[in-house]
Amino acid sequence: MFDEGGVKASGGDGATFGARDRSMTHLVVLVASIAVVDSLNPTTILVALAIATGERPVRGVLGFAAGFFVFNLCGGVVVLLAGHAIAAHVSHPAPELVHRLELGIGVTALAGAAILWRRRHEVREGFGRIDRIGHRFTPIIGATVAAIEFPTAFPYFAVIVTLVASAQPATVDASLLVLFNVIFMAPVVAIAVLRSVAGIRAVGVLTAMRRFAFHPAGSLLTGLIAAVGVVLVVLGVVGLTRTA
Repeated sequence: MFDEGGVKASGGDGATFGARDRSMTHLVVLVASIAVVDSLNPTTILVALAIATGERPVRGVLGFAAGFFVFNLCGGVVVLLAGHAIAAHVSHPAPELVHRLELGIGVTALAGAAILWRRRHEVREGFGRIDRIGHRFTPIIGATVAAIEFPTAFPYFAVIVTLVASAQPATVDASLLVLFNVIFMAPVVAIAVLRSVAGIRAVGVLTAMRRFAFHPAGSLLTGLIAAVGVVLVVLGVVGLTRTA
């Protein structure tokens, strides 16, 4: 038998579930949005374009994507577990902690962007040496590139901090990390699909794309990191101001 109190409790549960659904939707949209912006990474795109115009292009590009994906996902899981381990020692994590982390990562990203801007010509020269990479063992190349880029993967770290702060189940965290990496590697997979569908005719297009992306590569990478840094700093400052 349900009394008035029971009805109210039921309504409260419905409101709670509705709030959780909205929170989950916002989380998915946030992760996907950051991944879309971060997927414009000139490093992965230029390496994929170089492989796509060489021997065994489709297999090579997909191997590169797989190697990068596996390393980046495993690295993200390790950082995520470390974050949860730290959060477990805090019985009630204050909102200020999350905003301070956002602010710290944002400032670090801006500092990294400033360093890259001063060395952007060296970064571009580094992209110019992509031709020297071998087209065999591309999964190893992908994992190596991921390992080099991981310490400066500020958008990825921002996503992980958000997941830790959201206190979602482990399955949700893992699913969102997979979603991020799938979206992040989408341009690379698209290059493989284009090469597979168009065949040798795609070489000219891919070569032109590579030349177009090569010259602004250093500035693009710097701008990408700086944009993420600005967003995180703004989120951190606004959050700290509201919770003060």
